[in-house]
Amino acid sequence: MDSFLHKTDIAVQRILRIVVLFFFLALAFLLAYNVLLRLTNDLSTFLTERGFSEAAGAVRGWLPITSMHWFDEIVELCFAALIFYGAASLWASGGHFSVGDWISPRLPYEGLKNVYRVLVDLLSLAFLWVFFFYSLRLTLRATELTTVFQIHKSALYCCMPVSSFIMLLYSLRDVWNDGKRLFSPGRGA
Repeated sequence: MDSFLHKTDIAVQRILRIVVLFFFLALAFLLAYNVLLRLTNDLSTFLTERGFSEAAGAVRGWLPITSMHWFDEIVELCFAALIFYGAASLWASGGHFSVGDWISPRLPYEGLKNVYRVLVDLLSLAFLWVFFFYSLRLTLRATELTTVFQIHKSALYCCMPVSSFIMLLYSLRDVWNDGKRLFSPGRGA
């Protein structure tokens, strides 16, 4: 059973990293394309104002100047997914900054450190449960569509309940592991 959970953990973390990398690259591509279009448009305008209409036409022919009126919708989708799936990836790997990293070493007894860790785990679990509940509710109740592509807003919102559910599962794992450490006979091993 432990081997299955370990393999599942590795697979989930890999998938999250791939998803985050995909959305990061999509944002980078969109930003680069948008900058390139703006520079091309500025160059074309500059050449036209200086009387080089044929050169401006060649620039427009090289990279057609099109409107990116859809840009905001895709950036919003990618950015939300990047943030929430990135948070889930960090949560799964234990990469988040934690106040416990600062307070825990200052506690004098190992038993007190374990109680503190379980308390922090339980508070995190409670927060993630509330976040999951309300983000799922928002996602299921969303009826609006985006302006250009007519994408349901629930597609934009779905990254919140999915990532919070993943973080909720990892928090349950943390509560279990720290609880075992708290109630183990050695109390600090």
